[in-house]
Amino acid sequence: MAARNRFCAWPFSHRARSPQGAFSEIPDMLRRSFPLALAGAALVPAMAQAQSQPQGQGAGATRAPAAGATPQANTPPMNLAGMQPEQLAKMTHEAGAFSLATARMGMEKATNAEVKRFANFEAREQEAVAQAMKMAGHNFPEPQFGGQKYQTIQRLQSTSGEAFDQLFLEVQEQGHQELLNLTTAIVEGQAPTPDKITALLASDRIREHLIDIGTLRGRR
Repeated sequence: MAARNRFCAWPFSHRARSPQGAFSEIPDMLRRSFPLALAGAALVPAMAQAQSQPQGQGAGATRAPAAGATPQANTPPMNLAGMQPEQLAKMTHEAGAFSLATARMGMEKATNAEVKRFANFEAREQEAVAQAMKMAGHNFPEPQFGGQKYQTIQRLQSTSGEAFDQLFLEVQEQGHQELLNLTTAIVEGQAPTPDKITALLASDRIREHLIDIGTLRGRR
């Protein structure tokens, strides 16, 4: 019981206890998933418009991969502005895949019920974003994590109990900040419309998750 009290209550748990019954976990999950579910519908006309353009004028004609390392969590979007849209999309895919991999670890290893539930939300969120990116025309290979991300996964694998929960939340917070910077750069840059739709919807969920993480870490 003492270990559990080190974490704040799940930010939506009070809604489930509402006497009116207006909120429950199932509606809350639908509320979180609905905007990203709409991304698929929004992508259809955007992709049709892009495909109707003459060859050489579509988004794919101007997008080319550019060299560059995955940004750190504190890399501001303005420092990403010079990157090609395809490279930004690839970096976002890699950052999302890392968040998904660590979220799946949280689903298995987290000891705090609220942390485990957050991990489940995050895994579903990243799976939805990955599907939306495929609908937008991206077909990136699964990334092989190296460097700091590889070391982070090793640390998570070798940690257990409350220490794992704390490390997991720290990793997720850093990963979400990285994702927010990337999606912001996509929205504000020259990315094609399908990419901007996905990034815009994802950004809202990322900001919400950052608030959730802060609550779980006891800062809110």
